[in-house]
Amino acid sequence: MKETKRWRSVGVLMARCSLLVFVLLGTGCLYWGRRRVDQPTPIKPSNPVWIWSGGTVEKWHAVVITENSVSGIPYRMPLWCGSCRLSIPRTRVDSMKLGYHTVPEVVLVGAGALTALTLAEAAVCTVVAPRDPQC
Repeated sequence: MKETKRWRSVGVLMARCSLLVFVLLGTGCLYWGRRRVDQPTPIKPSNPVWIWSGGTVEKWHAVVITENSVSGIPYRMPLWCGSCRLSIPRTRVDSMKLGYHTVPEVVLVGAGALTALTLAEAAVCTVVAPRDPQC
């Protein structure tokens, strides 16, 4: 009887750890998709835009593109920092790419949250009811 409980515990632990392994392996599939931005277009404030100008590249968010200029907040600064907003004339912009979240990234973030919740449940179960065979 003790041996059966031990194997059941090992099975539960293996099931929980396999989800973690899946998430860790899956993180290699994450990437930021990018698409070229050629004209004035609505952009979500949280989406990053890479802007190439004069041999350098800047990463901004809260980007507003008009016919004459591109303005935005450097990505390392918070979105609410209105005084951090920079602007570049469109004539100085070589190219721009819009970053967006991909489907695999969204799925893996969800799987990561599920894994974290499962591991938290296992930890709580181990502390609260260490002798319970369902834990």
